[in-house]
Amino acid sequence: MVNTTTLTIRLNADIKDAARRRAERLGVSLGTLVENDLRRFINGYPIVIDDDSYVPTERLRDDIATAQAEREAGEFDTVAAEDLDAYFSTLTSGPTA
Repeated sequence: MVNTTTLTIRLNADIKDAARRRAERLGVSLGTLVENDLRRFINGYPIVIDDDSYVPTERLRDDIATAQAEREAGEFDTVAAEDLDAYFSTLTSGPTA
């Protein structure tokens, strides 16, 4: 039997929720995720200390909600990839002839 212990940490709720959702998509628990990173640390792999840019800001969450509401209301354009340049130019300079 593996000898286990409990680790209690305090962190921002948004970070925990984002990590939990991503871990769920990968099919692992947060405990497994933390243990994996601790094993990597023990084995000498580099530790990357980064800002929290991977957690959506309130503005980004609002923009996503707005985009979803617009899509549900049918307020969107569909543009083929080869037509994107022309489409974007109409957004900045008006329609072309």
